Amino acid sequence: MQETLERAVIHWNMVAPVVDTPKCQEDYETLIGNLKETIELVQNRPNSPLAGLIKAMSRAAQEYESTHMLKQQGGALLALRYLIKLHGVKQSDLKEIGSQGVVSEVLNGKRSLTLRHVRSLSRRFNVSPNTFIDA
Repeated sequence: MQETLERAVIHWNMVAPVVDTPKCQEDYETLIGNLKETIELVQNRPNSPLAGLIKAMSRAAQEYESTHMLKQQGGALLALRYLIKLHGVKQSDLKEIGSQGVVSEVLNGKRSLTLRHVRSLSRRFNVSPNTFIDA
């Protein structure tokens, strides 16, 4: 056990920047990019040694989001934009919302998500419907 800890301490200066909570939007975007690349490396292998790294990176992203993003108006819209970016989805891929024009209006805050949109998006992104509902 002590040997494992000693190895972790030796390598921490290389690992810490990858799993630390972002301090600004640029750091957050870098974290999300790294998280996406790591998820692609794992390719749905839950027993991958990188699963712990993904979990730590996800926690760091969630911590940043809860302190910086969720305080902003439009939490549902921000969540949708985040999921679109994380999953590499294009506006034209969001048939759950409607035509390209409707999707654009939703993403620009000119149109609200309907209950049908919320249900479909929660299934597509495998998140709670509450993700897309502003409190």
